[in-house]
Amino acid sequence: MHKEKFDIISLAPSASRYFPSSMEKEDWMGDEYVKFTDLEIPLGHSRYGGPVIDLPEDVPFPSGMRFAAQLDLSEISKHDNSRLLPGNGQLIFFSDMMTDTGKVFYSREPNENLHRQIVEHEDNFWDGVLIDRIWSDTESWEDRFRVPEDDWERKRVNEQGLIWDEFAGSNKSKLFGIFTHCQLGESEIENIINSEKIVLLQIGEAGFNDEGVFSVLISKDDLKNLNFESCEFHWAQS
Repeated sequence: MHKEKFDIISLAPSASRYFPSSMEKEDWMGDEYVKFTDLEIPLGHSRYGGPVIDLPEDVPFPSGMRFAAQLDLSEISKHDNSRLLPGNGQLIFFSDMMTDTGKVFYSREPNENLHRQIVEHEDNFWDGVLIDRIWSDTESWEDRFRVPEDDWERKRVNEQGLIWDEFAGSNKSKLFGIFTHCQLGESEIENIINSEKIVLLQIGEAGFNDEGVFSVLISKDDLKNLNFESCEFHWAQS
């Protein structure tokens, strides 16, 4: 079992979720749901999903994809103990969640030079959440195991008497650390840890997604060279 701690950058959502102004608020929506026009969204602020997108002039909106996230690296990089991220600029994510494909763009353009676009829709990523808090954190391989709950599981424990928990880590939103995918087993996740792949972004279920984990992987060399052409996109849901 891996004993080392993994440095990560943790992300927490704001209390409000915003949705297109063209939609009417439905009965199932709680008080946290507001139309984006009723919420102050600073230019370039880190966020996940929704109709409000701040783009540099040289970043196109990819055809057939939805805006998934953008990260203000001037804020995110302050918490990067691994020193893997650029110190400023924006990472902007688009994805077609149904096909596990997407695009990542990096721009050095300062926030004040970004241009706001409004793209309202009712598809995946239709609502948005601002990233409210960012901090340096760690996680461990041991966190991915749990106590067995029945006789079938007790027959499959490891040397520590624990069993692999396929849903462990699903609540976390972060950069770096251990890849999370509820449909992959222990050996498959461990192979990714031992490869050159890095979790560039994971958005989990606590306050961001109701159910499911959105993840983007990149090779360490590609991140070092600011080459985002070969990123892998994953949507994991039971």
